[in-house]
Amino acid sequence: MSMLLTTLLSALLPVGVESIKQVVTTKLGGVKATTVDEQIKLDQNDVEKLKALAALDTPGGTPSQWVVDLRASARYVGALGVIAAGISSVFIPGIDAAVKIIALDAANIAFGFLFGTRIVASWKK
Repeated sequence: MSMLLTTLLSALLPVGVESIKQVVTTKLGGVKATTVDEQIKLDQNDVEKLKALAALDTPGGTPSQWVVDLRASARYVGALGVIAAGISSVFIPGIDAAVKIIALDAANIAFGFLFGTRIVASWKK
C-alpha cells in the first residue's frame, strides 16, 4: 500500500510543481510586455517554439504514409510503453525494490510528458 501511495504522489508531483510555478508567475506577474511591440515579440517567440516542435515531426523526402504515422507517434507509443513497464514492475514478484523504484520513476516522467502540460493547461481555463 505504501508503494502505491508513493507512486501516486510521485506521479502527481510534476503537475503540482508546475501548478505552483504557474501560481507564482500569476501572482508575481511573470514576464509582461509593457508595449505592443514587446507583446508581439513574446507571441512570436511562442510561435517559433511551436514551429521548432513541428519541424521535429516533419520527415524529409516522401516516405510511405505508415513511416510518417510511425514517426509522428513514436514518442507517444514509447512513453506508453515506459508507463506500462513501470506499472507492471509493481506486480512482478522477485524484482528488487530499487529496480521497481527506477521503473516507477521512469513511468512518472513519461506520464508527465504525456499529460502534465494538458492538465496544467486545463487548470488555466
